Amino acid sequence: MTRFIASREPRRRRPNDRTSPPARHARPRGSGAGRTWAAVAVALAAWSGGTPDAAHAQDAPLTLVGAVEAALGADPGLAAGRARLDGAEADVARARAGRLPSLQVEGTLTRFQEPMVVRPLHSFDPSRPPAFDETLVQGAARLRYTVFDGGATGSRIRAAASGTTAADAGVEARLMETMERATEAYLAILSARAQEDAAIRRLQALQAEGDRARRRVDTGSAAEVEALRASAALEEARADAASARTRTELAERSLAREMGVEPADVVGRPLADPELAPGPEAPAAGVPAVEARHPALVRAAEAQRAAEARLGEQRAGRLPRLELMAGLLDYGAAGGGHVAEWQAGIAVSWPLFTGGARSAAIRRAEADVSAAREERAVADRAVDAAVDAARAAVQEADARAQALGASVAQWEEVARIEALALDTGAGVQSDLLAAEASLFRARAGLARARYDRVLARVRLARARGLLDRGWLDRALEVDG
Repeated sequence: MTRFIASREPRRRRPNDRTSPPARHARPRGSGAGRTWAAVAVALAAWSGGTPDAAHAQDAPLTLVGAVEAALGADPGLAAGRARLDGAEADVARARAGRLPSLQVEGTLTRFQEPMVVRPLHSFDPSRPPAFDETLVQGAARLRYTVFDGGATGSRIRAAASGTTAADAGVEARLMETMERATEAYLAILSARAQEDAAIRRLQALQAEGDRARRRVDTGSAAEVEALRASAALEEARADAASARTRTELAERSLAREMGVEPADVVGRPLADPELAPGPEAPAAGVPAVEARHPALVRAAEAQRAAEARLGEQRAGRLPRLELMAGLLDYGAAGGGHVAEWQAGIAVSWPLFTGGARSAAIRRAEADVSAAREERAVADRAVDAAVDAARAAVQEADARAQALGASVAQWEEVARIEALALDTGAGVQSDLLAAEASLFRARAGLARARYDRVLARVRLARARGLLDRGWLDRALEVDG
């Protein structure tokens, strides 16, 4: 089921509720109270943003999923994370290239002050003296292949692969963060609009009470203080309505910023009201509370693996390095006479003494492994704490919504009874004003609690590592 809430939707269902008080308090045309109500109506029309409402009257309601998808497409942090993932994949390709032979081509043109031998002397033949020239041209194509490096190349590949997995987990973490922020901004609009409606309804009730009090004062059946008390409460309600309107505008601008659109595309636009889908929220028996692919856990695990791979790379420095080499060299002078020859060989290098640098590098790598291992434990605890906090928030939001729902119903009845009592002369004005204030607080609290129930479950899904578009489709009854 999907419900739609337009900007200040309850007042759309009652198009005259801002411009006329309830019928039982109607005043003759031209009365002072009537002029006061007209001024209030003008002020409320200014607060309500009537122009954006009219502009968006025919717009299709914006759904939560639609807002989330727009935010994902506009988030620069997500684009940055994907760029880092591309860089990490390039690091893997570069590390794997170490297992392939390398081919290098080079050439030189050298001018000497005195004639220089053009090509190497492999033997001396007096009957054929070597050629000399001031300008020498040399070219070479050299092929090198590492046969053994103690596992350093494999370690670099493993470290780079861990970096890629960690970068991918970072993208997933940013996805969840963006989805949560967009959801929070979306629900903040619905909550702010509901609170604004509660403020307007209170303002109407107090305007009606002000009219009643003024009539009693005019007929001499009540003291002036009764009208002053109603007027003071009305001014307080006006301030609350102004604050509610400001919060609504701020929430709308916040969602527009998350979606990467102009504020005019969101201000006053109807929103689909998400409902929680029925179904169990706690994991079934035998199912872990936290997804194994939780981004925070994946990044911590891959950081440890990368540190271990770098330790292996440093330890490989204690072993000899074996390379095969081959080359094709060309010697000649500027005027010609080029001769080509090939070379082939084996190179072995084994650093026997480095002044302690190699041992220090190994100790540093071992320290990095220990730190990564402990940071992984920290991540495990942080995720568990986040899940516990999110579950507590779900329980609190459910309890608050249930309690405030009952409170609203009871305060509505109390306000109705107090209004009837005043009409019959058996009530006390201060009791009605107190009931209206309490009803406003209960309605505003219920608006927050109702949408906090949805947001709390979104945050629980993120804490468990489950938040994605599929989860939104399953957990919320919204149109995609």
